[in-house]
Amino acid sequence: MALLLPATAPEPVPAQSSFGFGAVDQPPAAFAPLRQAGVRAVKILADWSAVEATRGAFAWSSVDAAVAAARREGLQPVLVLAYTPLWASLAAGEDLRQASIATRTPPKRIADWERFVAEAVRRYRETVKEWQVWTTPALPHFRGTASEYLTLVAAARRASLAADPASRIIMTSPPGIDLSHVQRALAQEAGAISIISVMPTGLAPEEWLRPLAVLRARVLTRAERPLWLEWHPDRPDLADGAAAVRAAAVARAAGIERLFLTVDLRRVEASARAALGALESLPYAGYLVRGPRAYALLFGSGERATLVAWRDGPAGPSLEVPVLPGARVQPLDGRPAVTVQEGRVTLSLAAEPVLVTGLAPAVLEEARTTLAQRGPLLPIPTPERDFVGATEVTVRLGASSVERGLYNILRSRKNGAVEVVQVGGEEAVRVPARGEAAFIYFDVDDTFLFFNDGRHTVEVAVEVQGAGAAQNLGFNLFYDARTAYRFSPWQWVEAREGWVTYTFRLDDASFANTWGWDFAINAGAQRKEDLTVRSVTVRKVAR
Repeated sequence: MALLLPATAPEPVPAQSSFGFGAVDQPPAAFAPLRQAGVRAVKILADWSAVEATRGAFAWSSVDAAVAAARREGLQPVLVLAYTPLWASLAAGEDLRQASIATRTPPKRIADWERFVAEAVRRYRETVKEWQVWTTPALPHFRGTASEYLTLVAAARRASLAADPASRIIMTSPPGIDLSHVQRALAQEAGAISIISVMPTGLAPEEWLRPLAVLRARVLTRAERPLWLEWHPDRPDLADGAAAVRAAAVARAAGIERLFLTVDLRRVEASARAALGALESLPYAGYLVRGPRAYALLFGSGERATLVAWRDGPAGPSLEVPVLPGARVQPLDGRPAVTVQEGRVTLSLAAEPVLVTGLAPAVLEEARTTLAQRGPLLPIPTPERDFVGATEVTVRLGASSVERGLYNILRSRKNGAVEVVQVGGEEAVRVPARGEAAFIYFDVDDTFLFFNDGRHTVEVAVEVQGAGAAQNLGFNLFYDARTAYRFSPWQWVEAREGWVTYTFRLDDASFANTWGWDFAINAGAQRKEDLTVRSVTVRKVAR
C-alpha cells in the first residue's frame, strides 16, 4: 500500500523545495486519498505487453484512465514503461509459452521498443514528463543483461526527445543500492539518463547513508543527476510509521528528490503522519554527532527548526538538547522517553523517532557547522566496529564465530546453510558434500572497505582442511566485482593432512554490499567431499 500522510492537508511545500513523496502503481481509486494525504507523485505502469498485445494495435484505455485520474487529483504521473509483448520478445521455445518469462525478456528488435516509447510520449506529452525504463533491471522482473537494459534506456531517450524535448528519462537500478550499475550506466549512456532511481529493497534507512554519500562523492562527480528512491522494506520491522519517518529523514539528508514509499501507513499513529508532513516541507539543515547508532537530524530554521532523533539498535546514552521556553517534544509512540528541565530536554532514544521543536539557536548552528566540516551524515561506528586504520579483517568460524571486521552472514539461507563441526578439538564450519548448501557468505566491515572501485587490490585468504584425494575437493569465491557479482578461478584443495590456506587476489573487487554481502565461498561445483573452513582473512593492497 502506498504512503499515507496526515489526515489533514499538510503545509504547502515551499516553491524552492524539490522533495516530495510518491506512491507506486496504485489503482486510480486510491489517487484522491493519496493527494489528500500529501503524496505528490504516483508511478503508473504502462505495460507494453498489454498495451500492444498485437503488433501495431495499441490499447491505452487503462493507462488513459490512470493518467487522467492522477491529474484530476493533482498528482504528478510518472509512467513506467516495461514488459515485452510475446510477439516482440527474445524468448523462445518453452520460455515463450510462459508469459511471466517472455514478457520480462528484452525485445528482439530495439526499433519495436523505440516505437512503443514514442507512441506513449506523444500521447501523454501534455501531462507526463518523466518516464521510467522498466520496473527494475533484475530477476524476475527483467531477464536481460545490464547492457541490454542500457540499450533500452538509450532507445527510450531517443524516442522521448523526438516526441517531447521536455521529457525526462529515469534509469532505475537493481534492488539494493547498486553503485557499480549506476557507474557503468553513466559511463556508457550518461546522455540518455535524466534521473537516477535506486531501490534499497530490504535495507533499513540507516544503511542508505554510506552508499548514497559515496554515490554523490565518487560516482556523480562529473554527471550530477537528480536522485529518486523507491523503497520496498520487505521486512516486518520496517513496515511501520516509525521506519517511514526515519526513511524520510535519511532521504532528505541524502538529497533525494523523490521518495516513493510502499509502506502501509493507513493505521499508523497521527504523530508519524504529522512528522512525515513536516519532513516534506522543511529543508535539511544538518546533523549532530552524538555517538554510535544515534541519529539527530535538523530540518528547517528559526522557529520552525525541528530535530528528528532516534537510535538504530539497543538503547544507549541519552541525548540532551538545549531548548527555548515553550519547546514541544513529540515521541511517535507516546512513550515517556523525555525528561524536561529548564532550558534543556533529555531524550532517551529508540527506533521510534522523537521530534523536538522550539530549539535553542545553538543547536541549529551546531548542526550546520557539523555538516559543513564533516560532510554528509554517515553512521558512526562503535570502537569495536571501527576498522578504518586496520591492515586486515578476519573471522574465525564456529558456533560463535570470532569476527574482527569480517562477518559470516546469511547462514539461514537455503543455499547458505553450513554445519558447525569439531576438527582436532577446534570448531570450524562445513559445507556438506551431500545437500543443497553451496555458499558461505561474508560481509566486510564498511569502515575497512566499501565500494573499492579500483583503489586497492583485495586479497582473500581462506583456511580449509586438506582433501582426501587429488582433485576431489575444490572451491572458489563469488564476489561483488566492479561489473557485477562474478566467480574467481577454481581452486583445487590439495590432498594432505591438516589445514591449508589459499589466497585469492581480486583486482576488480567492489565490495559495496550490492546484494547485502561482499563475497561468498562457493563449494557448489565439486561435491565429492565436505569443504571445511576454519578462518577467512581479507587484506587490501594499495596500488
